[in-house]
Amino acid sequence: MKFLLTTTTLLAFSIPLALPGQKSETTWRKLLKNHADCVTWVSATVRVEVSAGGRSMPPQEQKLEALGTIIAEDGLTVLSLSRVDPTATLLSRIRTPGGSVNVNYTEVLLLMQDGTEVPAKLLLKDTDLDLAFVLPIKEKGEKKDKRTFSHVPRSSKSSDPLPLDEVVSLGKLGRNLYRQSTLKKGWVNAVIEKPRKDFVIENTSPGTPVFDGKANWLGIVVYKMDRGRPTSIVTLPADDIDEIAEQVRSRNQ
Repeated sequence: MKFLLTTTTLLAFSIPLALPGQKSETTWRKLLKNHADCVTWVSATVRVEVSAGGRSMPPQEQKLEALGTIIAEDGLTVLSLSRVDPTATLLSRIRTPGGSVNVNYTEVLLLMQDGTEVPAKLLLKDTDLDLAFVLPIKEKGEKKDKRTFSHVPRSSKSSDPLPLDEVVSLGKLGRNLYRQSTLKKGWVNAVIEKPRKDFVIENTSPGTPVFDGKANWLGIVVYKMDRGRPTSIVTLPADDIDEIAEQVRSRNQ
């Protein structure tokens, strides 16, 4: 039996079909191009006081850097508290019962991509959710709309991700690599519903935003806290972040 290969048939074999992931990758590259600066490095100078066994050690100053996500035009930024708060690390080293650690923030800066350092203030520390919120300080005489910040893009309400869904997170490299913006592809391992919703996602870094295949913002990466100590890395949903941000603003008006 002979088969007649038509021109249409030959074209079907010769033209590669678009793979499902290619559309997502195009969307993610556009996300990187347009919104990379919603992720910024945050510098925090802290004064640490430690006491144990009835004795107080001399105060020490530390300078810490962490990635944060800008969620509003005024520069309100969310980051993983554990990255800028050495309390848990220091308490784990104290062998004497009743030890305490007091951390005061003497300077907080947003390190912008153009090299400028924007003074900021710490608005909230949530040790249970491993969240810190910081806001740029407006200088005297500065107009309300003088500076706007690139912030995480909002989109239509997205559904929760499912296990094995591919996602990406925006990030930035360190100073020695010129703080270059990055995309990291990951995937969802699990969706935890109770006692509160968390997404367990591979290949993510604390303080960075996570997006689904359509570039919908899913949440911010933080640590799961257990007895005051950071344990596993999870992604806190965007709705929860926005709800807490509203509370932060209402308390600081």
